[in-house]
Amino acid sequence: MLTDRRPILLANARVVDPSRDFDGPGDVLIADGVIRDARRGIGAAGVPEGTDIINCAGMIVAPGLIDMRAFVGEPGASHRETFASASQAAAAGGITTIICQPDTSPVIDNSATVDFVLRRARDTAIVNIYPMAALTKGMRGEEMTEIGLLKAAGAVAFTDGDRSVTNAQVMRRALTYARDLDAGEVWRWTCWTDPASYFSTCGCENFADDGRC
Repeated sequence: MLTDRRPILLANARVVDPSRDFDGPGDVLIADGVIRDARRGIGAAGVPEGTDIINCAGMIVAPGLIDMRAFVGEPGASHRETFASASQAAAAGGITTIICQPDTSPVIDNSATVDFVLRRARDTAIVNIYPMAALTKGMRGEEMTEIGLLKAAGAVAFTDGDRSVTNAQVMRRALTYARDLDAGEVWRWTCWTDPASYFSTCGCENFADDGRC
């Protein structure tokens, strides 16, 4: 958080602003912690007295990035990483929102765990953190989670991470619920084929020795 309230001019940067379809050289003026202007020639036109001018030549100024697939240690492995440490690393890399995966301990497959993640992140993180919830209970691919309740609790999408849902009935039911509840799903295909074949039924070309692509 900025404690020095002096205006700041980020000068000579490459400014990327998707909201205006702008990508080119320019300056960004920040005052009272708010971006006041972003365009070419701000510095040349004159800035408020006392403005701290930072030369950003060779650098990019853009909206914060979103990490859609972050594996954070909390809950269950805070010795490896916490929401606080993950958020600090993210902020250092220009990431302002983290979407964390559900393969934690316990798995994020119920409303109470979703609520824990949101509260813990709110209290300790310096960037936005939102959870994906598990698509199936325990990420075992056997029984669908309560997608409606999890979405209402704050889950932004549903996934079993690196695990494939191999039960076609469970997957069909999950996709139907997601459609009806306007909930996003993220899933991974694991294809098995004859490694001697050039193409598998899904069109994959890169095979492991056991035939998995």
